[in-house]
Amino acid sequence: MKHIMDFKAARLWLFVLLLACYTFAKDKDPGVLTLQGEVEDSQCAYNVHSVDHSHDSMIKKGVYGRDARSCTLHCVKDSGGNFVLVVKDEVYRLDSQVQAEQFAGKKVKVTGTLDAKTQTLHVLKMELEH
Repeated sequence: MKHIMDFKAARLWLFVLLLACYTFAKDKDPGVLTLQGEVEDSQCAYNVHSVDHSHDSMIKKGVYGRDARSCTLHCVKDSGGNFVLVVKDEVYRLDSQVQAEQFAGKKVKVTGTLDAKTQTLHVLKMELEH
């Protein structure tokens, strides 16, 4: 009889342990990631008219603005670009173009999910990098 009670107690503890693991694990979505980078335009980021994947060469020439923000806004509004997130050598499309416009030319922290096929970030949260 004692072995049956020990077995039932062990099953109960195992159940409680598994329930606790599930409770904590379900809050962590492995598909959500946080990236830090700069909101740029696709024209500069993909070297359509920039030679160094940045606004620097365009600003030095005085072609598209006086700073990263004005260059980014010009290239999106007047040259057919889109807002993208540049993280080191990686370029991510942003699904939230309206939200990205607020951060044009700024360093940001973006939390979202990534569609690896299209390299598009589905933005859950975007904020200035501190």
